Amino acid sequence: MDLVPFSAEMLSDAGKLLAIRHRNNRTVQAGLPNRFENEGDASLAIRSEWEKPNPSGVAAVKDGQLLGYLLGQRHQDSLRGRHIWISLAGHAIAEGASSELYRELYAFASQRWVDEGYFTHYSLLPSTDSGLIDAWFRLGFGYEQVHGLLSLEEDQAPPPLPVSGVEIRLATPSDRDSIQDLYEIIRSHQAKAPVFAVALPEDAQRIREGYAALLDDPSVHFWTAWKEGRIISFQAYYPSNHDTSSIITPDNCVELGVAATRSEYRGQGINRALTLHGLSHAKEKGYAYCMTDWRMTNLSSSRFWPRQGFLPVAYRLSRLIDHRISWANLPRF
Repeated sequence: MDLVPFSAEMLSDAGKLLAIRHRNNRTVQAGLPNRFENEGDASLAIRSEWEKPNPSGVAAVKDGQLLGYLLGQRHQDSLRGRHIWISLAGHAIAEGASSELYRELYAFASQRWVDEGYFTHYSLLPSTDSGLIDAWFRLGFGYEQVHGLLSLEEDQAPPPLPVSGVEIRLATPSDRDSIQDLYEIIRSHQAKAPVFAVALPEDAQRIREGYAALLDDPSVHFWTAWKEGRIISFQAYYPSNHDTSSIITPDNCVELGVAATRSEYRGQGINRALTLHGLSHAKEKGYAYCMTDWRMTNLSSSRFWPRQGFLPVAYRLSRLIDHRISWANLPRF
């Protein structure tokens, strides 16, 4: 077996591998979109990754046959710094191949990434393949994010409000000032143990404005729970992204993009009531599925959302490499 740089000529064969992996995933998660079982659609998903600005990939080839591939995107931003992003469409191995092949592919690709100064690596994996996940764990990766999917086939009738004096309603443009201040709820909660997620101060105003801008989008439904003249809990729903590489997003899917409850009102059933209002409304609008995501280390979220029926369909794993590797092992004079 030879490990070689990935090339555009391999897209068709890579699509065959991804289609097989996706077909196997759908035997456990039937809600996943079936179109990526088609080799052509799977190839388009990989092409979408390959044609992004800074791809870097490796392929495993034996006797002219593609056994596996791994594609990463080089990124640099203020939050994550220089990092590699491996999407769900960015990797697959031949059916029956050992999951050890993932470790070989990563070993080959990661040397170049580290040499180029990319020390933080992210990989999105299907939740249903324990062997695949274990291979990445044995590469030093750990859980960071969970992507969950919920079918809206069952009735989601909102219950009576659990707390007197609470009003649940959709936000309007007149609520703009109140909506902007909600960013602080998530930022402060995520910054605490055991999440310790960074929110950079210089990004605060942009995010606040982004919250308010959701009120200007007619496709967004921003649900709020009010008590004593202020918002105590909120959830924003909007149509999911259906680009060619979104291989876990079903048709007719709504995304629950942001949600939070003020700390003093948690555990009182308010978020549960708000969730059922939002899901019931989404079903009325014709959506068949709802998708959301949460940090694995966020204890309240990682317990709450599965209890609402969201099933993990993908995990984001991360690995931070000690940047001193770039100089600590150089030959000594």
